[in-house]
This record gives sequence, structure tokens and C-alpha cells, in this order.
Amino acid sequence: FLLLFTSGIKSEVYGQLFHEVGIMAGPVSFRGDYGLRGDTETLNNNIGFGFGFNHYLNFAYSDFITDFPRQHIKVRSSLLYHSTSLRHYGALADKDNQAGLQLRSMFGEANVLELGSGIEYYLMRIRDFERNPGSLTPYAGLGLNIVYFTPVADTSLEEGLGLPETTFPTFLAGPGQEPAFSNQSDITFSANFQGGIKYRINDKSDILAELRWHYYFSDFVDGLEPIGPQNKNNDWMFWLTVGYTYILD
Repeated sequence: FLLLFTSGIKSEVYGQLFHEVGIMAGPVSFRGDYGLRGDTETLNNNIGFGFGFNHYLNFAYSDFITDFPRQHIKVRSSLLYHSTSLRHYGALADKDNQAGLQLRSMFGEANVLELGSGIEYYLMRIRDFERNPGSLTPYAGLGLNIVYFTPVADTSLEEGLGLPETTFPTFLAGPGQEPAFSNQSDITFSANFQGGIKYRINDKSDILAELRWHYYFSDFVDGLEPIGPQNKNNDWMFWLTVGYTYILD
């Protein structure tokens, strides 16, 4: 997207673009197929961590587009990585029976690398924000990422997953059914939406706080795809980050 956007810009105009680079990091709340939907213990414990590198194209001082988009929109490209260790929690996993033991013994990981681009809208005029250290501006954005994921799905019980003695029925595929768990790496896409606030430190740098939501086009990002009508959504996650941005000459 970024290459297509910039390939047609003449060199003398391209020189009017400003480049910004940044880093960010923070906790990830991964919402997949471990635990019960909406269970507080599941939400509190299946927390991972991620970090990312950002590049921004700033058009505020260019004259090849109209005033409103150049003063309120940037193009952002990101390289992101996040990893979350996952377990089953909730009433079913707490039961003192074979099913409870099977769930408690399962463990997994969602290891995710994402690369993509999108646009960000800034409420405050970009030039006004950049010329006033100490100013704040809210922003919101959306984008599309290509995703490479490497899941882990396993159990501490002997002989591993895939047997009736070790595997909760939801994750035990019958004859002719697609597997309900996988340790295979694969590629998919994610739609991502973010909102945050930036603070201008000086004429070269900003700090930011941001909340992101990523929706994956696959249900195997965490290695599980339960069998049954209760499996209504693909995997997704919330990510709270703080970051730093530096403006290049």
C-alpha cells in the first residue's frame, strides 16, 4: 500500500514529505479459544506482551493534496510482534473430573508477527500540533496486516493431544472432521483499528498511548478451532501500548 501510494509522486514533491519512526510496546489481551467467553479469570490470566516499530509519512507540508487530508491524515506502516501464553480457566476447568483435568492440563501460545499499513486521522491540525510542544491530540486509525503466526497447542498429560483420554471433546475431531488443534505455522490477515493520544515533547519527538484491536481472518492463530456451534468467531486481541516517535529530517 505504501509503495503504491508513493510510487507516483515526483521527486521534487516527494522531498516535501516528512518521515517519522517510532517504537511501542505493551500488554496484549488475546481472545481465542482458551477458557470461557467473558470469564474474568480467563481475561486476567491470558495476557501476553508485544512490541512494534512504526514508520509514518507526514504530508502536512506538501502541496500535492488538498488541505484537509494533509493536515489531518498520516500513512502508517508497522512491523509488530506479540506473544501470549494461554491456559483454560473457568468453571469447566475447575471441575474435579476428567474433563476438568483435560482442560487444566492444556496449554498453548499465540506467537504472531504482523506487517502492514494503514491511515491515521488526527483531530488537531498536524502543523498546529507539531509547532506547539506540550500540546495533545487524539487520533484514530485503521489498517490491514499480513500475519505470520506460529501456535503451540499441547497438554501436560502423557501421550499428548488427540486421544479421548487426554483431550477435551470439543478439541477431539471425529472421522471426517477437520482437526480442532494445530501446531502448524501459517499466514493470514488481520484488520486492525486503533485509537490513542499523542503528546508533543519538542520539535523532534512525541510520546503516545494507544489501544488497538486486531481481528484475524483465521481461528487457528492460537492453535485451536473448537468443534461445535459455540465457536462463533475467529481469534482477536486487544493491545494497550505506549510509544515514542522521532521525526526525521
